[in-house]
Amino acid sequence: MRKTTIALGLAVVALVLGAAACGGDDNESSAGGATTEATTTEGTTTEGTTTEGTTTSGGGEASNMLEGETGPGFEIEVKMNGEDAETVPAGTYTLKVEDKSDIHNFHLIGPGVDEEVTDVPFEGEKSVTVTLEPGTYTYQCDPHASQGMKGTFTVT
Repeated sequence: MRKTTIALGLAVVALVLGAAACGGDDNESSAGGATTEATTTEGTTTEGTTTEGTTTSGGGEASNMLEGETGPGFEIEVKMNGEDAETVPAGTYTLKVEDKSDIHNFHLIGPGVDEEVTDVPFEGEKSVTVTLEPGTYTYQCDPHASQGMKGTFTVT
């Protein structure tokens, strides 16, 4: 009985420490949009919307890919060209999200966008096509947003 009580106590401490560690970085990033169709193949889901627009990076090269990641710990981020996305030009993007934990989701909220790209308990990769308009976008893990698992980016 004593071993069971000790094991239960350790499990509770681990849960409390895990919840306290729900810090997120304040990386800035982007994504969102309406989805119109989905295709699933071997655990990877791709959703898309046909929209018009082009996106260029500061160097003039076309860059229409954003990469989101959530988990396995309590981190969430969005990158563009391998760097934290802080300021993103308005336009149409493919947002590829890698969800590394079944306790997190990836939710993008901004002007005209309220897109839950992955949900709990989904784990894997999912891509959506989004059109970003000027403004501030927030990406977050809904279950852990109040503990800081979120970030923002600006679309110009």
